Amino acid sequence: MARFNRHRSSESDINIILLSETGAGKTTFINALANYLFYSTLNEALNGEMKVLIPASFSILDPASDQNESIRISVGEPSDHEKCHAVGQSSTQICQSYVFLFRNRVLRLIDTPGLGDVRGVDQDTTNCDHILSYLSQYEHLNGICMLFRPNEERLGVSFRFCFKQLLAHLNINAAENLMFVFTSGKATFYRLGSTASLIKELLKEIKETWNIDVPFNVHNSFTFDNEAFRLLATHKNNIDVPVHDRTSYDKSWEKSVEETIRLLKKINQCGLHAVRDSLSINTARQLIRQLARPIGEIARLIQENIVQAEQGKQNILNRSTSTVPATIIQKAGKSIPLAYPRTVCTTKDKCTEVITVGADTKINYKTHCHSRCYLSGVTAESLGHPILQKCSAVNKETGQCKKCGCHWNAHMHITYVYETYNTYVKINDCTLRTAIADIDNLVEGLQREQAAIVDICNQLIRFVRKHSMIPYNDDVIQYIRYYIREEENKYQNGANNIGVLEGLKKMVEDHEQATKLFKETSTNRKFSVADDLSDCENVFTLVSKLYDLPINGASIREQVERVQQHQVDATHQQEHIIKPPPYTNTPIMQVLNELNR
Repeated sequence: MARFNRHRSSESDINIILLSETGAGKTTFINALANYLFYSTLNEALNGEMKVLIPASFSILDPASDQNESIRISVGEPSDHEKCHAVGQSSTQICQSYVFLFRNRVLRLIDTPGLGDVRGVDQDTTNCDHILSYLSQYEHLNGICMLFRPNEERLGVSFRFCFKQLLAHLNINAAENLMFVFTSGKATFYRLGSTASLIKELLKEIKETWNIDVPFNVHNSFTFDNEAFRLLATHKNNIDVPVHDRTSYDKSWEKSVEETIRLLKKINQCGLHAVRDSLSINTARQLIRQLARPIGEIARLIQENIVQAEQGKQNILNRSTSTVPATIIQKAGKSIPLAYPRTVCTTKDKCTEVITVGADTKINYKTHCHSRCYLSGVTAESLGHPILQKCSAVNKETGQCKKCGCHWNAHMHITYVYETYNTYVKINDCTLRTAIADIDNLVEGLQREQAAIVDICNQLIRFVRKHSMIPYNDDVIQYIRYYIREEENKYQNGANNIGVLEGLKKMVEDHEQATKLFKETSTNRKFSVADDLSDCENVFTLVSKLYDLPINGASIREQVERVQQHQVDATHQQEHIIKPPPYTNTPIMQVLNELNR
C-alpha cells in the first residue's frame, strides 16, 4: 500500500467513518470489503491472494478435532497501532484511513478506536478526542456508519456518551448521513434483532436533548455477515473446512456483497456533511488547542519586551551625555521547523538546562527521548498529551520513559523550535521628552496586546468549559505556567529576569480571577445547536483578533499554521492506499464506477 498524493478534488472523495463499541467487527468488516472489491465470488477469493488490510486474530473450533478444541487463526502482521491479540482491548489504537482508488475518485474508509474500551472512561475520552481531531483534517463526510452486533442486550454507558459527543461535534445535522450497520447477521437470519430497540431508545434521548430526529429504518440499516472472510483466513492458515459447510459461507458472501452495494448507493444519495469548513464545536476546540504554545511563547516575548523597553527608558534617563539613542533593543521570535518530529522531556534540571546564547538565557531540552518520533494521533506542541503514552520511548507498563526515567506526562512532542533574537526599534531622538514618549507608547502597545491576549484566552477557555461534557485542561494557561517554571529555573541560575517572571505570574492571576468570576455568575442552561454555531462564530472572530494584533499577531498566526500543517501531514501518514488492478470488474467495483458517472 502506497502513500497517496492528494491531487484530486476532495469534494469527489467518498469518505465513510466507521464507529462502534469494541468488538463489534469493524476490522473484519473492512478486511471483508477489500476482498469483495477484488473478487466476484468466494471461490475466486479462495483461489486468489487474500486481502488483509488490518491484522486480525480469532478462534475457531478445529474441524479435524472430535473434542471441540479451538485453534487460533491470525492474518496480517500486528503493529503498535493494531493490537489484534489483546483480549478485550480495542484492536484499533488510532484512526487509520483505507483508501480504495477507482477511476478518478476514491473510497475512503476511516477506521477508529472502539468505544467502551476496557481501560476505562479516561481511554474513551482520549479516543473520542483523537477521533474528532483526526476528522477535522478532512473536508467532508459522506457516511457515518455505526456498527452493532444484532442481538445486544445493552449499549455501554461510554458508547452512548461518545456516540452523542461525536454527533454533537459534527453539529448533529449529519442525521441523514448516519447509517446503522449490523454485523454477524447470520445469527438473526439477516434481520434486525434486539439491538434495534436499544438504538431506538438512544435516538429518543438525542431527540429529547437536541430536538433532532435521526431516522432509523429499512433504508439506512444494513445487515452483514462476514464469516466468509473468516473462511478465507482459515484457508490462508492451511486449515481445511468440510465441503458441506461451504453453502453457508457462499450465502454470507453474496448477502454481504448485496448489502455493501445497497450501502454505497444510499450513501451516494446523501448530501456532503461539511467537517473541516463547518463551524463545529470540535473545529473551534482544535483551534484553541493549536493556539496554546504560540500564545504562551508570545506572552513571554511580550513580557520580555516590556522589561527591555523599561530598561531602555531608564538607560536614557540615567545617561551621562546629552545624546539620545536612536533605537532601543526589543526581541523578535521565529519558528524553525525540525527535520523530524521529536519527543523531549521537560523535567527541570534533570532533562533541561539553562544555557546562555549571546546576551540571552534560555532553556535547552537536552534530553531527546525519541529524536525521530512519528507517533500518530498526538497533538504536537502539547504538554503531556495522553497519546504520548504510546511513544516507543515510554514503558507501556510503568508509564516511565525508557531513556530519561521521567513520567510520560512530563514529555512534549515538538515539530519546531522557537528562537528569539534582538532587533532594534527606532525612537524619536529629537529630544529627551519625545524619546521617552515613544518608549511609553511602545510599552502601552505591548501592554494592550498582553491584556487583549489574556481577555481572548479567558473567553476561549470559557467556550471550551461551556461545551465540554468531558474535562479539558486550560491548555494556554498550562503553557504560561510552564514558562513560569522555566523563568524560575533561569532566575535560580543567575538570570536577571524578575520582571518577566512577575509579569507572567500576573497574567495567570488575572486569568484565575476572571475564571472565578465566570463560575460565580454563570448558570447552567440547556443549549441548542443554534447557540453552538453562534458561539463558534465568536471563537473564530476572537482568533482573528489575535492574528490582527499589530505587534505580535503575524507571529501567532505563523506558529498556528505550522501546527495545523503538521496535523494534516500526520493524518496523511495514516492513509493506506489500495489500488485494484485496472481489469477488476467485481459487482462492487461496477457500482463504484457507476457512482463516478
